[in-house]
Amino acid sequence: MPKKKNKLPTEIVLTYKVKHNHDLKNLPYEFIKISQRAVDIIWENINWKEKTVKHRYKVGKKYKYYTTTRLIPEIPKDNDFKRELRNCLLEDWKFASHYIDGAIKTAYSAIGSWKSNYLNGKRRRNKPIFKRPFVRVKTTLMKYDKETGKIRITIKPRKEYLILNIKDEWFFERVKDFDVGEVILKENEALITFKKPFDLSDKKVVIGVDSNLKSLDLYHPIEGWVRIDLSELHRLKRVYDVIIDKLKSIYKKAPKRIGKLLKKYWNRRKNRVEDFINKLTSQLSKLFPDAIFIFEDLDKFNMYDKNSDFNRDLDRTNWRKIAKKLEYKSVVLYVNPHYTSKTCPVCGSKMKSQEGQVVKCDKCGIFNRQFVGCYNIFKRGVRLAKKLLGGVGVPVAGAEVDDLLSNEPRGELRPMKPNPNVSYTVDLNGRFLKIYNCP
Repeated sequence: MPKKKNKLPTEIVLTYKVKHNHDLKNLPYEFIKISQRAVDIIWENINWKEKTVKHRYKVGKKYKYYTTTRLIPEIPKDNDFKRELRNCLLEDWKFASHYIDGAIKTAYSAIGSWKSNYLNGKRRRNKPIFKRPFVRVKTTLMKYDKETGKIRITIKPRKEYLILNIKDEWFFERVKDFDVGEVILKENEALITFKKPFDLSDKKVVIGVDSNLKSLDLYHPIEGWVRIDLSELHRLKRVYDVIIDKLKSIYKKAPKRIGKLLKKYWNRRKNRVEDFINKLTSQLSKLFPDAIFIFEDLDKFNMYDKNSDFNRDLDRTNWRKIAKKLEYKSVVLYVNPHYTSKTCPVCGSKMKSQEGQVVKCDKCGIFNRQFVGCYNIFKRGVRLAKKLLGGVGVPVAGAEVDDLLSNEPRGELRPMKPNPNVSYTVDLNGRFLKIYNCP
């Protein structure tokens, strides 16, 4: 079973930035102080328990195991503790009392994030500290008029209010049917969250996505085999890796100057990769607006081998990040990745690998490995989608005609086509994927 728990989205969430000139009278700084005080009190009441943890590391094709004793934090979350915490923080508080609830929520969120990273070995046993001033505004402190586009935020009850007018903002037409969620206030700007129930009725197509080193191979029940070329992303990372490796090799000669250059190129690499993935996922969601995307729940740890070049190429992949970014723009589900490229899509038997991208079934003939992968992911995704949406969850291959969705393929698969039906590449200066090879 896949490690990632699948959950269908229930609402659409969008966030936009709006400028304001209101004098908040130190509210952001006071909010951060009270949030930090809440963190301090919660931290003092954490119960640390010893627990024996089992670890593993890979040696060749086998694993070796060892155990360590770790201190596991138990964060106090009972209602009595939260009530006492709220009463304590309300003393000498000059603004609306609902800001205290936001401060407590912020403190628990920060400690929860720290705990998750601490358990994964990414943080030490150090208390979280807030540095940048902001205010978390609950919906109980706001009133939103959809017709006029005005959001009224209470600073001090019946005394002071902040009015944000979004009717003239560029995004107003996009969010006029949305409700307002939480708002993050800063000195001269506000981050406004808009929410709307998510309608799954327009999602009519399941697409299987096979993640490869330099491409995403998709199986669409109508379009067939579609390839998204990622060679530009791979090239981009390789170019910056060469520069960074050269700088590391001469780091000892001028640590301060080389350190600045390393930081510069790391940030440039990160920003360009982030830009590419954002455009890729946006253009992919626009190309298939009615689709549910099915990805493999991959774990790179099990894929490394003794080939250092392959391991470096594997490090340059962004499979999980692409899927996570796409979750913000479409519906993404995950399936078990085991044997997706080795199972015959016709009879279900295990196939033998040949040279290159070819796999062979003794009964059904030869297929392209990447096509087989995306098609088998598609089949598993159909079963999963039917299960989550209340269907019967039967497999595509071998199912009765009346049991299939209207857009699912019927009949038997034929031996492979050597190339995808259509191939796309990311348009870094446009809004849509570009067709660069169409057989």
